[in-house]
Amino acid sequence: MGITASELSWMRDEIDDLLPDTCNILTMTRASDGQGGWAEAWGTTTANQLCRFDSVTASERLGGGAIQPFHAYWISFPHDTTVTAEQRLEKGSDTFAVTSIDDVKSWNAVVRVWAELI
Repeated sequence: MGITASELSWMRDEIDDLLPDTCNILTMTRASDGQGGWAEAWGTTTANQLCRFDSVTASERLGGGAIQPFHAYWISFPHDTTVTAEQRLEKGSDTFAVTSIDDVKSWNAVVRVWAELI
């Protein structure tokens, strides 16, 4: 049994009310450095986007010959938010690399991404 368009709209409105945070969605741009390479810069694509950060793991892993802290999050956005795995998220002084998008679901009521603190 499916849901009606008005029920889906109600679900989206309710989810939007449950997003207590805001973050910036960042996109990288590349420009020639004049020496045959590229200079990369991250700029804000969307500022103050409603979202919700849910910590999934806080652990350690080996990186660069040393143990490094590792923090991963599920981040929820309104259903019509555009975010890709090539982007980053910025919340306060923290930056997160988007590693995957949860785009397989029955009803498009929320956008969820998996991101790692960098």
